Amino acid sequence: MFLSFSNVAVAIALLTERCFAQSPGSPVSSDVWTKIVRYTDFASAAYGDSCDTPPYGSVAVQYFNDAFSDTHATLFRDDTAKEVIISFRGTASPKNLATDLEFDLVPLTATGTQCSNCKVHKGFQSSFEVLSDSVTSAIKSQLGQHSGYTFTVTGHSLGGGIAAIATSSFIAQGLKVANTFTFGEPRNGDQNWIKYISGQIPDANYYRVTHASDGVPQIPPQDLGYYQHGIEYWESQLQNNSASTTYNCGTQSTSCNAGQSFGNQPINGAHLTYTNTVIGSSLHIPACGATD
Repeated sequence: MFLSFSNVAVAIALLTERCFAQSPGSPVSSDVWTKIVRYTDFASAAYGDSCDTPPYGSVAVQYFNDAFSDTHATLFRDDTAKEVIISFRGTASPKNLATDLEFDLVPLTATGTQCSNCKVHKGFQSSFEVLSDSVTSAIKSQLGQHSGYTFTVTGHSLGGGIAAIATSSFIAQGLKVANTFTFGEPRNGDQNWIKYISGQIPDANYYRVTHASDGVPQIPPQDLGYYQHGIEYWESQLQNNSASTTYNCGTQSTSCNAGQSFGNQPINGAHLTYTNTVIGSSLHIPACGATD
């Protein structure tokens, strides 16, 4: 059969369209990968009741713990980078698991926020609120004492869900959040909430990192009214990830983490390791100097 130039052009265009449809996105730059590595360590370090050797020569300024809910966070200060970092701990106890399961959508009432039609995860919001006053006060104190320092929010798993609501609250209270980095962040609000927080912090400054077939970013399900927000950065391999295997998937991607099956266990190996290191352990924390 004779193929005209126009037919060949159409065939190439169709093939290209299919390839792009299947593509997870563009590999991240080495600069973005370096940032992901850095904040993976700070998110991991929050799992310790104390951190003997904080990441990157930073100091652990203050540890926060609400005994009733077992919500934990650690405030770090890196004088070399001139940065203050608040890191919220992920699920590490039965009380934390109970918080995860409080997935009713409730009105957004976190301190300072103003969105009457926004709804968020009940457990994540209540966990932030029990620490809100003390954490916010400590952050303001550090930024007041260290002029020119930037402020970053991070967290893994449950900590990622809390970090999302915390970011919104901090900004609403006048704190400038330079960036938020979350790892294995579960869905934490409805579509109105997504629009609200995206209006507070640009998507370019919100790094929602996912890993392989980690199931936690896929729950609670959209059938319950939950949606994800922020640009997704997907570490596509189970092990040995790098900038070339980590993709900028844009927002609401269905071909990156959301396109992977986690079977019947959302909390799997991909959830407990990020950026080639252990992230979900209170017993073995390489980010705090553990070697065995």
